[in-house]
Amino acid sequence: MKVGMISLGCSKNQVDSEMILGLLKRQNFTITDTADEADLIIINTCAFITSAKKEAIDVMLDVVNNKKPNQKIVVCGCFATRYKNETLENFPQIDRVISIEEYPNFSNIIRELFEIKEDHLSFNDRVLITSPITPYVRIADGCNNHCAFCAIPLIRGPFKSRDMEDILSEVEYLVKGGAKEINVIAQDTSKYGVDNYHKLMLPELLDKIAHIKGVEILRTFYIYPETITDELIKVIKDNKNIAPYFDIPFQHASNKILKLMKRKSTKESALELIKKIRREIPEAVIRTTLMVGFPHETNKDFKELLEFVKEAKFFHMGAFMYSREEDTLSFKYHFRVPKVISKKRYNELMALQSEIALSLKSELIGKTYKAIVTSYNDDYTFTLRNYMFAPDDVDGAIIATCPFENDLKEGDIVEVEILDASAYELYGEIRRVL
Repeated sequence: MKVGMISLGCSKNQVDSEMILGLLKRQNFTITDTADEADLIIINTCAFITSAKKEAIDVMLDVVNNKKPNQKIVVCGCFATRYKNETLENFPQIDRVISIEEYPNFSNIIRELFEIKEDHLSFNDRVLITSPITPYVRIADGCNNHCAFCAIPLIRGPFKSRDMEDILSEVEYLVKGGAKEINVIAQDTSKYGVDNYHKLMLPELLDKIAHIKGVEILRTFYIYPETITDELIKVIKDNKNIAPYFDIPFQHASNKILKLMKRKSTKESALELIKKIRREIPEAVIRTTLMVGFPHETNKDFKELLEFVKEAKFFHMGAFMYSREEDTLSFKYHFRVPKVISKKRYNELMALQSEIALSLKSELIGKTYKAIVTSYNDDYTFTLRNYMFAPDDVDGAIIATCPFENDLKEGDIVEVEILDASAYELYGEIRRVL
């Protein structure tokens, strides 16, 4: 039997998709990317914001409209969890909707559909959807923060850290499979350990992963500003293979808006943290995510956000317009910002960031960096990534020529000199293979 997987949403969802494929591979499914060939199509959905929900619905419509005789369709993930009844009602062609709470029973559900033996999801037996060179390791699930705009706690439940030995075992398994870069993720990564170890354990975990032979780059995503401790900064500074890469979702800079968002940081604490990181690690890359159009956001609040971005000078910055999600606290807020104003603010913010990013990247011209080869391009160039660029297609990459050798392969480590820059890419020439 053959299975096709459509994985939507974030990299945390991707880890679930990879474990599901691993489970089905053990149950003698083969993986196909051709829908017509699949006996089973699984759609792993996202429901974080309105656009994600629309994408999930569009994909489900496309799949059910092209369903073949005897083909089974299973929908899982965040949309399936949040709108299970609505999905079943509106898409009768779907054979099963599996909520996140049912994941421990995933094997039995598939077994009932296809009459196959029982099994379970495993972090140590995933079928990687993307490159095995740069896999993600999810160290926790759920969230306890209950930010006013976010539905994740409603979908994924409370924060739950994995056992450290289990995580280390997974990293060793991935390295044996060819991984060069380990990307640590969770919804609130810096809180790792507060539930099962009763203290912040991310520094110790990173230190232990960094000492696993074969880990060339270790990167951490989504660390909340209030739990970035001096100990965490020191561990990143002291381990050469831990990328000095800080992905910190500040969300806004107006203290009024931050309070309404139920965020714990302030503009002042954010700027002080940025200064501290750069003081301790001058080469650090700081990435953030910001929101515009949150209820009650005035022109004054937005101008304060612009000034914050000018002062912070983020190497990478993503932004999105507020999405009104039912059952969240902000759903009840009055004084909503019209979409046309939100869009205008979004465009102005991203235009500013483009100028800042170009300025910062231009300062790197003439410098040489160690980088990983990720692909060969049709225009006789290679795509590379170093510690400054994450593998999630958000940050951009290094595009480089190679004057002496063209048989480089994915995962090779090279030295590249930066010759030019744009707002989102660096351009260079490979000097040698390391």
